[in-house]
Amino acid sequence: MSQKLLDAFKIVVKNDKSSIRRYLVLGAFDGLLVSLSIIVSSALAKTPIPKLIPLTLSGIVGVSLSSMWNTIVVELKEKEEELKELEKQMMRSLKGTVYDYSYKISVILSTIAHTLSPFIGLIPLLIYILLKNVTLTIILSAGSLSILGVFYEGEIKEKVFTIILMVVAGIIASLFSILITTTL
Repeated sequence: MSQKLLDAFKIVVKNDKSSIRRYLVLGAFDGLLVSLSIIVSSALAKTPIPKLIPLTLSGIVGVSLSSMWNTIVVELKEKEEELKELEKQMMRSLKGTVYDYSYKISVILSTIAHTLSPFIGLIPLLIYILLKNVTLTIILSAGSLSILGVFYEGEIKEKVFTIILMVVAGIIASLFSILITTTL
């Protein structure tokens, strides 16, 4: 049994590492944008830092829980379909096999990655607490988003494009936060 689990884990590392990396990047991206939006709006509303901390943390927790449930729903269905397709090809049940275990491990690892990665959104909060400057927080958060873009898969050209998209998204989120906070 333990050998099957080890073999299944090796299969997951070989076959699903790019998928798990995508979940890490997506979750971290969501956490950074939520955190940045809350910080910008709260700073403009002159929310004291002791109140800003639970606001930001609760936003990140909400994104984390959403990411977890979305991943469970999507990955369970996806892996179930993959296993059924493999069973059709092999013309037998694969319950209890290394394939069955690898699909289950993949779901678990993807879910853990997507659940924990939004907590990267604590970076803008720490920046704001230390610097107490919204503009610097936006700029340094854009730097965090660009670092995140480097971890996305692809060639250099694709990574640069991803970095640009992520930084632009951070700027747009900040601008919307400013617009909403100053006009409502």
